[in-house]
Amino acid sequence: MSESQQPVVSRAQPVVDYGSTISIRTESQRRPTFIPIESPRRYSKMPHSTLSGHEAQNRWQRLEFFLNVLNQMCIGFITIYISYLTLRTGLSGTGLHAWLVTIGFSFFMAEGVMIHYGGNVLTNGYKRQTKTTIHWVVLTLGGGCGAAGALIKMIQKGFLLQSTHGKLGMTAFVLCILAMTSGLAALFSPRIKKLITPLLNKTFHNFLGFACFVIALVTQYYGYQTGYFKSRTETDFQVLMKCLTLISLVLSSYGPMKALYQKCQSISQQF
Repeated sequence: MSESQQPVVSRAQPVVDYGSTISIRTESQRRPTFIPIESPRRYSKMPHSTLSGHEAQNRWQRLEFFLNVLNQMCIGFITIYISYLTLRTGLSGTGLHAWLVTIGFSFFMAEGVMIHYGGNVLTNGYKRQTKTTIHWVVLTLGGGCGAAGALIKMIQKGFLLQSTHGKLGMTAFVLCILAMTSGLAALFSPRIKKLITPLLNKTFHNFLGFACFVIALVTQYYGYQTGYFKSRTETDFQVLMKCLTLISLVLSSYGPMKALYQKCQSISQQF
């Protein structure tokens, strides 16, 4: 054969295409199609300790809300029943005393000391400035009613109080006056900061207010053992009222104790 008659050898290699019906094609006829395979997505995982921390925090917050609702029910029951009892028998003498100290200490002061507490379902959505305003209004009403109720009984007894209920009531009255005075100083603390720092003044005010509240609720507890209450209620109901008062005292004290502890920590860091 001559060179012109020699067969032409193609360099095209057979390509196998599994996706077509024709198994052998040349590169000139079709180029292989490549389908990009996406790499598996990687999802960032939150550490288990962080998840458990958030879960524990949410559970504790729900528990605080539940206990606060329980406390509000105790406060409401005590206030409503004492108001019913004293209004039914007449607001005069001991009846007026019992109604004023219950409204002042067991209701207004209990609500006032919990205003800034984060677990309070009634004021949790308010801003801090609004909470402060409500705090001053409610505690002013509570201190005024409680002090007036205690003063009525002290005048009746000629300031000669021999019982445990009477002695505790007089102590609560004195602490109430001191707490209201220190509260006014805390309100105008920028003007007296040359004498005492605002942090120390507010800490002292919180301590006096909390001590007044605790002693007032303990006084309320012993008040259920007086002749006025015994002659108007059954023994079982007296026990119920004592238990509700103690529950209200314990649950209402958590927020103020927490705030007082934080202020003491701040004072220790400064000094």
